[in-house]
Amino acid sequence: MKKFTRLQRILLIANIVLLIFGCLMMGLRQNTLSNIGYSAWTYIKYGLIDYPITSLTNMFSDFANLWHAYDDNQYLNEQLAQQRSYKTLYEEQRNRNQELEELIELNGTLDEATTISASVLARDTDAWDQTVTISAGSTQGVEENMIVCTSQGAVGLVESVQTATSTVRLLTSDTLINDIAISISLDDGTNVEGVLESYDPDAHAYRVSLFDNDASVTQGQEVSTSGRGGNYPSGIYVGSIQDVETNDSALISTIYVSPVSNIGSFNYVLVIGSGALS
Repeated sequence: MKKFTRLQRILLIANIVLLIFGCLMMGLRQNTLSNIGYSAWTYIKYGLIDYPITSLTNMFSDFANLWHAYDDNQYLNEQLAQQRSYKTLYEEQRNRNQELEELIELNGTLDEATTISASVLARDTDAWDQTVTISAGSTQGVEENMIVCTSQGAVGLVESVQTATSTVRLLTSDTLINDIAISISLDDGTNVEGVLESYDPDAHAYRVSLFDNDASVTQGQEVSTSGRGGNYPSGIYVGSIQDVETNDSALISTIYVSPVSNIGSFNYVLVIGSGALS
């Protein structure tokens, strides 16, 4: 067998190396093309399928979260409204309790008088300053012309009496069923008397005439019942002097007395008469 020459061996080795190198390059090239194809399919799949599905899923999730937030907000608003309602009811009940406590204190100072407790049943919204209906009548001992007081003082006179209810003409009414005899305590220990004749809606005060036109009365002095000529005792608070009107001779012609502050809104009253119930 003929042996390869030196040159032939070198050429053979070179061909083998080139063949191996070519195979390696072909393998690398094939792998690269596969990776490129895989990446292109991945982008197409993500753009046409994965991303839209993910977006829709996120959209529905966000909508559900938004709906839950709306429900939570509605619930919180309802709870807040209930809290406000509870607070209003609490304040109203507290005011009623305070009103009752003050009436009890007032009742404790009237040992020699007839006192009948009652609640307000009705008050005309169109004529709220004219009359009210109370839950006491002839069965409880109520009589016409008895004075009616809130926790702060006098607010009206009994106009008519039924078996279990009575109608009270308020002192702020356009027409009173009777003048009210009043008394003002002066600084020197004496009293000046007069009559409460009417209510002046412009001045928001009672119009009172004094028997002594030269009396020394000033703003802020307290006015109470004198107990003369009525079916009620003396010392019932009516209001305080708001203004004093004099004539050309510097004599008092009229004084204006501010009503008690709660005359526009009250729930309980005491009906007060002279003497004890028979």
